Amino acid sequence: MIDQSPPISDTDLLDWQCINETRILLLPQHFQTAARLSQLIHYPQQRWQVYLCALAVLGFEQWLKERAPDLNIQTNTASIWQPAYANLLTAVCNITVGDFKLCLAIASNLTNQHSLPFAIFDIPNLTAHFYLLMRVEEEEAQVVVCGFMNFTEYLQKQAAQQLQVESDWTYTLPEAWFNSDPDQLLLNLRCLDVNAIQLPATAPVQTDVTVLRQKLMMLKSQQPWECLTVKEGITLLSHPDLVNIAYNIATPALAQPLINVSLWIRNQIDTLAQELGWMLMPSPTLSPLRGLRGNFEDIRAGLEAQGVEIPVIAQSAYCDLKYKQGGLRLYVMTWVLSEMPHPEWTLLISLALQPHVQMPKTLKLEVRDETQLLFNQSLQDTNQGILYAQVIGNWDERFWVTITADDEAVFEIPPFGMELE
Repeated sequence: MIDQSPPISDTDLLDWQCINETRILLLPQHFQTAARLSQLIHYPQQRWQVYLCALAVLGFEQWLKERAPDLNIQTNTASIWQPAYANLLTAVCNITVGDFKLCLAIASNLTNQHSLPFAIFDIPNLTAHFYLLMRVEEEEAQVVVCGFMNFTEYLQKQAAQQLQVESDWTYTLPEAWFNSDPDQLLLNLRCLDVNAIQLPATAPVQTDVTVLRQKLMMLKSQQPWECLTVKEGITLLSHPDLVNIAYNIATPALAQPLINVSLWIRNQIDTLAQELGWMLMPSPTLSPLRGLRGNFEDIRAGLEAQGVEIPVIAQSAYCDLKYKQGGLRLYVMTWVLSEMPHPEWTLLISLALQPHVQMPKTLKLEVRDETQLLFNQSLQDTNQGILYAQVIGNWDERFWVTITADDEAVFEIPPFGMELE
């Protein structure tokens, strides 16, 4: 067996990333495939991680075909392409390279401690001969293989460290557990006897699934680790029929409701927007709300100072987004650009301070249409400026907005659309 290389310290992490030879450029079709998959995930908190997992496996497949065309890789049966499993499991299981099973997991971009689903190690049908730690650098359109570890090495380190399953059904593994040499990975895949790494035998989980099937009904409003024990999680992920039940229970309405901004222009607001707490911006003549209007005018003036032209016909609304550590206010402005012969409308999104609430230190704003990512920008210091995006579409187009605050709170907004009556 190939020995593991010395651990990487925090101080040389950035230098190591720069010289790593496993970087592969992602192609436009990779992003489109990942985006389509993410739309099939019912838990909003899972969509971003599933999106990254899809990019990781597509990037790794391309890298392996370029670096080792003699090795046969199969990803079609990987768990990530099964939405029911991807809805519960943010890792890519059941990739095969020759006779070996591989599992890909996403590395943290902020620390050398990485959260990996416990199931990929503890459930026999999801285990792998090799575990690959992947870093996805979406803004640079790159994927990097950070390191690898085989199942035997995992068992030895786990026996020594006695890691415990955390509340979100993950283990936190240090990057030092992983071998960072890509050539040793390829050497193992080419030369190692598959029997040198023994995987646990798959056996039926002996338990009464009737009670668990009833408990799954709670998943419509909760994620599985919020209402199931780890033992129940093992049962769930060991039974494909239960996985499918969980996916179907969490299924949103087939026709996803939209926030209809065409009503805003007529100074009206739709039912969905009302239920989500959206408020139309008041007229300047409404004196009781002048303080709110004044705050918004500061935002508007700041956007115009950056060259964003906002016509007087634009209608605006806002929604307060809160999480445990703080909150922010999401402003949306919209107006019609043209009606004939090519009708178009625009959506302007801006993030700002919510009164009397701590502002996130960092923000990330993404805007997508039905097929691709249109805007992706981060603000590392919210004291330094305004984070905003503007998109233009035909009247039949919809736009999805995702906001990440302090790299932990993710807000997925239902699609905005111009639905004319």
